[in-house]
Amino acid sequence: MQDEHGRAGPGHNGYSREVTLSRLRLRVLPLKVLLNNNIESLNLDRNKLKYLNGISNLCNLKKLILSKNNIADFPEEIRNLVHLERLDLNQNQIRVIPEGVFSCFPKLKHLRLNNNRLDNLPKDLVACSSTLQYLNLSNNLFQTIPLVVLELTNLQEFYVQNNVLQQLPMMLFQKLPLKMFKVSGNPLRQPPYEVCAGGIRQIISYFNQLQQCQGKEDKRVKTMFLGASLAGKSTICKSLQQRQIVHMSKEERTVGIEISECHIQGFTFLFWDFAGQLEYYMTHHMFITPQALVILAIDFQQYQLNNDSFEELVGFWINNLLMRVPNSVVLPVGTHIDACAVEEVEAKKEDITFKIQALLEERKTNVAHLIANLEDNEESEFFVDQWNRLKEMENCTLTILDLVPINCMDYQAIKSLEGTILEHVKNEEIFPNVIQVLPPIYKEVEAAIVEIVQKNEEVAEHGK
Repeated sequence: MQDEHGRAGPGHNGYSREVTLSRLRLRVLPLKVLLNNNIESLNLDRNKLKYLNGISNLCNLKKLILSKNNIADFPEEIRNLVHLERLDLNQNQIRVIPEGVFSCFPKLKHLRLNNNRLDNLPKDLVACSSTLQYLNLSNNLFQTIPLVVLELTNLQEFYVQNNVLQQLPMMLFQKLPLKMFKVSGNPLRQPPYEVCAGGIRQIISYFNQLQQCQGKEDKRVKTMFLGASLAGKSTICKSLQQRQIVHMSKEERTVGIEISECHIQGFTFLFWDFAGQLEYYMTHHMFITPQALVILAIDFQQYQLNNDSFEELVGFWINNLLMRVPNSVVLPVGTHIDACAVEEVEAKKEDITFKIQALLEERKTNVAHLIANLEDNEESEFFVDQWNRLKEMENCTLTILDLVPINCMDYQAIKSLEGTILEHVKNEEIFPNVIQVLPPIYKEVEAAIVEIVQKNEEVAEHGK
């Protein structure tokens, strides 16, 4: 039981062993708490703490929760807590952890450092190698997996989502007894994100294949063509693929999804041409995946300078991308400009650009508001999944490139669009994981699947 101040009931000697002081806007630790060295669990979640002066008095502490405070400098005052088994410092502003702290925690099992600004870990974390089972480094600034992690020989759960990792070390999976590993939201090249999504066994298989044969770089871009019906998606798609203007009649418009492949200057573009009719859109989310290039075709002839037109031809598609794949890149392409005056094209381009920016700002504000509401909820522990999902949305930015108006019936305009696409996909800041390292067997299996599809017309393109 807890009293009206949130403190747990007393132990056999009249002092609380578990104390909860969440959401009290504390800036210093209460003296009454510091005098109770019988405490084994202290929850200081969601306060205003920057420092922990006096906490070293709590020498019997086993569990310390400091989530969502204002801690920027790692609290070295906790060195004396030699019985600590769980330490939660997530959602602060910590940039550096000094050496000589973790060597004081020979019993540490659970460590949460997610949602800080860390890019490295101290070498003395190895002192916890035989005990540490859970480590969360998600939502930080790690470019590589710290070497000390490879020495945590009892680590079973490791979370490192939403950092800037391009490569995972093979030893991570050969030396550690991992049962749970999450790495989504990183610009991975080796192994590719799709391999990691298959789980630990798939990752181990990937590295085993690399050990047998040298991996090869594969430059691949999944390219999705979205937009309202008859906006010109298929014309652009097929003209890029066939290197000539392809006239598409109304009767030839896409039904469902058409998939094709296009090779341009060493890059393999996997074109997914989505039908624009709303009745087909209900199934599109099954095929829309993260880290893709989305070409959003906007019919300038139909577009009017009002909110309804923007919502129908632009906003609807961007809002759905924000829900499904918020870390993709969108290239808006204005089509049918040959039916518009020059000044009309410029006015529509400016209007769309302004409203897209306003839409993104509104979404950012709404997500921040929802997060704040959950954090202020007295029963927020019941909404952890929703909070995590919102934080992921907050950290993902839908990149909207400069709008390109083109005349789809002018091949020079198509060639110019091709050049613009190449310029963007070669930019590692925009597409950091276009280049992936694959074992040769992956390409061999892919070629075999394509051959089967070509020989058996009953196999659907979606199946391939």
